Amino acid sequence: MGALYVVRSNAVEGREAEFNEWYTNVHLPEVMALEGLRSAERFELDDEHSAGEQPHRYLAIYEIDAEDIPGTLENLKNAGFSLSDAIDLASLQVSVFSSLGDRLEE
Repeated sequence: MGALYVVRSNAVEGREAEFNEWYTNVHLPEVMALEGLRSAERFELDDEHSAGEQPHRYLAIYEIDAEDIPGTLENLKNAGFSLSDAIDLASLQVSVFSSLGDRLEE
């Protein structure tokens, strides 16, 4: 069992390439250098297969090590990441989801 740190975001209009370059090549490595994170993965909204209004185009999911969830969240809070001005901070949403049970896998 563990937790997921979930970030929903958008690029500033017209700056998607710059946003994605920064997020993938600068931000993800910065985040993964912190103690307490197991994995990171980014996603882009699939308009064709999504239903209803979708306020965020991008999603990042970070798996937090179950050993020290509060410590990892504190590390994230105090990290002082370099932020790109290509990210629309007004639309940014961050959530933490705690596991309700074991992961099922094939």
